[in-house]
Amino acid sequence: MRGLGNKGGQIALIAVGVLAVVGIGLFIFSLFGGQPTVDPVQPTAGGAINPSKRLIVVGTTSAPMKNLRVTVDGRDVTAQVKGATDGIALDMPKLANGPHTMAVSYSTGGAVGGGSASQSWDFTVDRTPPKLAVVKPIADGFNAHTVPVAGTATGNSTIRITWKGDGLAGAQATGSTGAWATSATLPEGASILSVTATDQAGNTTTKTKHVFVDTKPPAMQLAATNKLAKLTTTPQPIIYGKVSGENAALLTYGASINGVGVAQIKGTDASSASSSGPASGSSTGVGLSLSGNRFALAIGRLPEGKNTITVWVRDRGGNTVKKSFVSFVDTQSQFGVSQLTVGATGTDVKQLQERLAKIHLWKGGASGNYNEKTAAAVKRYQKRFHLKQTGNVDAPTLSKMVGRIDVSLNQRKLTLYRDGHAYESFGVAIGMPGHETPTGNFHVVEMQKNPTWLPPDSPWAKGLGPIPPGPGNPLGTRWIGTSAPGVGIHGTPADYSIGSAASHGCLRMHISDNEKLYEDVVVGMPVDIHN
Repeated sequence: MRGLGNKGGQIALIAVGVLAVVGIGLFIFSLFGGQPTVDPVQPTAGGAINPSKRLIVVGTTSAPMKNLRVTVDGRDVTAQVKGATDGIALDMPKLANGPHTMAVSYSTGGAVGGGSASQSWDFTVDRTPPKLAVVKPIADGFNAHTVPVAGTATGNSTIRITWKGDGLAGAQATGSTGAWATSATLPEGASILSVTATDQAGNTTTKTKHVFVDTKPPAMQLAATNKLAKLTTTPQPIIYGKVSGENAALLTYGASINGVGVAQIKGTDASSASSSGPASGSSTGVGLSLSGNRFALAIGRLPEGKNTITVWVRDRGGNTVKKSFVSFVDTQSQFGVSQLTVGATGTDVKQLQERLAKIHLWKGGASGNYNEKTAAAVKRYQKRFHLKQTGNVDAPTLSKMVGRIDVSLNQRKLTLYRDGHAYESFGVAIGMPGHETPTGNFHVVEMQKNPTWLPPDSPWAKGLGPIPPGPGNPLGTRWIGTSAPGVGIHGTPADYSIGSAASHGCLRMHISDNEKLYEDVVVGMPVDIHN
């Protein structure tokens, strides 16, 4: 008798099935008797069991037993024995956790002879559920029916995986880590995997995993990309298209510019809009809107020059379709506002070449044409400053070239950093006591030439009116507004105040210094203010 199932199955097996020794063999064995044995089956000697889940099973002879005696920890439990032919079983669900000793003895006797057997052994009662972790599948979507399933569990645990439709797979946790691995062949659509680990004592732990199988990719069409072939009014296009074969709201939409990913938006996060309406943008200019199976995707600001744009759509199973087109951009004349690629032309490229010439990375004059020679010079710049050598003035390169503004309040000094080094420094006036200039990391948000001074909503400005541009304007001739509330960098007709704490929070400069700084600043430039 070696059938080891659950309690109900084992009792039936022992009480009825154990008698299935048939024919001549049973007759001969009962007639002449057999050598009696004691064989710890469940648990084995030194093993473990949860008696609330499994019967204690001991193998014996097939001959009739006499003088049977069973003890657990010295206590006679013979009266609880079930079965009496090729094995015995004990149902002891309240046996305490920890080590125990079991002993079995009996004799046999037939028409010719018989014998006796006895044995004792130790085992452990363990009711602690096994550890179980399911580490694969990592995602819930697959584009193949065969899905790898893997994880870890308490060592030597048996892993059983089931899913709807009589699906079944198994594995064994082995090694010091209890690693296990198998695969499940799942139908199209959603499935729930039920993963159960059963340890040697019979304790179980179950976890579930949701998996979606989709082997059919969606279809996608882009609309009117020919209108985006050349952009002269805006570098922030909106791309229109439609999908079919899938629910548009359950797809993920994305794009890359010149091989660099710039957007990845789930359809469930999209805004709703008419089919002709623009995509809802964010501070980065990236956004998505859906109307039925149509979409509008904003991908942010394109670099000046030639760009390869790739739009993609991915379904839940991981199937991805892509469409690419080329867009040439020529919208900007000031260096530092936009990224640049080969093919760009204009004043901004000329300023780039002039900057490269100042640090001895460019020769031949400022042509204003971003050609392969310019790209080679940009690569030399990128190598010098440990940037990825793309040959394009990408975001990291532009940030390094444009630089940042650093303000030391204690020193009353503003320093413009460019190309990783201090480029120029200026004296400033800072906020007076009660109107201190705030410290922190800010950035430039607006720039104005010949600004009009507008009285702030503050008690000290009560009753004052706007002051138009001119010699007496408190802002001088240039205004560089920052993200620090109400704080800007500007010129002042009160030259004597430079180097002191005299403003209402702004950073004052000599008018000539402010005009010089203005030419080297762009919106978005970092402004770091500290003591």
